[in-house]
Amino acid sequence: MPWKKKLSMRRPMNYWISRQAASYWSSWSRVPRLRVGWLILPAERGAGETPIRLSDMGNQKKSVIVTVWVTAVAGLAWLLSGAIRGWLLVHPTRLPGQFVALLFPETLARRTWQSVEPWPALLALASVVTMMAITAFFVWVIVTRSEHRSPGQRLGFLSLWMGVVLAAFSTAAFTSLGYIVATWPPARVAALLDGIEPLLFAAGYWGIIWGWIPAWVGSRLTRSAESSHKHKPATKRSTELVLLLSAGVLAVALMAAFPAAHRSTEEARAMSEPSPPPVQTPEPVVYGSPEVSHAFQPPGKNWCEGDEVAISWQEPEGATGHRGMRFELTNTGTGPCLLESYPDIAFDNVDGWAMDVLVVHGGSFMTDDPGVSAVTVLPGQGAQAFLGWNAMAAAGDMRTGTMLVAPYPGTLRHSSPVDLDIIDGGAVSLTAWAPIKEESAAIKNTRPKP
Repeated sequence: MPWKKKLSMRRPMNYWISRQAASYWSSWSRVPRLRVGWLILPAERGAGETPIRLSDMGNQKKSVIVTVWVTAVAGLAWLLSGAIRGWLLVHPTRLPGQFVALLFPETLARRTWQSVEPWPALLALASVVTMMAITAFFVWVIVTRSEHRSPGQRLGFLSLWMGVVLAAFSTAAFTSLGYIVATWPPARVAALLDGIEPLLFAAGYWGIIWGWIPAWVGSRLTRSAESSHKHKPATKRSTELVLLLSAGVLAVALMAAFPAAHRSTEEARAMSEPSPPPVQTPEPVVYGSPEVSHAFQPPGKNWCEGDEVAISWQEPEGATGHRGMRFELTNTGTGPCLLESYPDIAFDNVDGWAMDVLVVHGGSFMTDDPGVSAVTVLPGQGAQAFLGWNAMAAAGDMRTGTMLVAPYPGTLRHSSPVDLDIIDGGAVSLTAWAPIKEESAAIKNTRPKP
């Protein structure tokens, strides 16, 4: 029949296709393969042998594969999170900052991107390499210690996750120590730990939202059945020691990189920023005692005014820790004038600043006060008054440099330079105006009689 003829013509073609497919499958089945979890990788084995699985390998090779994969994925995730966060800091977007911080923790500290070239790339590389070295050490220890588990157990996902979190936290701690060394000594002790808490918090947070990825990869790689081969104790200990020393050296290099970057950045900023012009410091305004006292005493009839008299000062005298000083008033006007008050007196220190000195009306150890009385001063004649005080410890304090005297408060003062051991906050006694007597009786003679 026609259809049988057509079928007989198609049979050789179908038979040939089936033979070719069987040949290709047979060739592929003989290709050596290595099954690692869900991955199938080519491997060199003789034709006809069964595919290589992770369980067919020794524990040492299996531990190396798991450690390498977890370390590589952790380093990539650490770099990716920090690089994206740094790029968003330099190139702001419309994304809220809190949202960016939740997705991409600050694994590479902000100061990394504030350094001058080439330090941003070097610091980022040092941080990633250090994190990978510490991760390799923790993962290797976790994987090799898992040999003591029962045959039905597999390496725990949470164990690997905790190893990645510890590696991230350790890297952030070494980074913080590098910043402390770079900025030592701190301006204040409280500022010493300001930059540490954000880095440690970001590292721990990264371990939660990103660290599960390398841990999941490692747990998938160990789904195959456990091999009966065991590590040699010497090989295991030597590998742990090498990984630990490598992580320590890289951590120290990371800490040393930050002070170098800080110095380079400060030097570059100092060279790029022009030095400001010197600021002209204005001379301070000196406020001395006023020429006319703010206190006012209503003058009597024909009182001596400050612009019609001359005042002179005598040298002070001292005895047994006490001081006394006389000053005289001379009438320079054309007619007689009257004095019936205490003098008005003020003091300025050697720099010209007004001093706060308590003036007490009355006598002292060195002076006698006759009290207020009417003293008529003819033209060319004068009157006298006395100033008394106890010796003051002027060491370290400003001494009196100027003394101002007026006939009464409210009229013009006369000033003269002096050098007295009267200091700010001291007290003096002042006598009233009196006629000029013999000089020998002006100041008390306190010397003992022979």
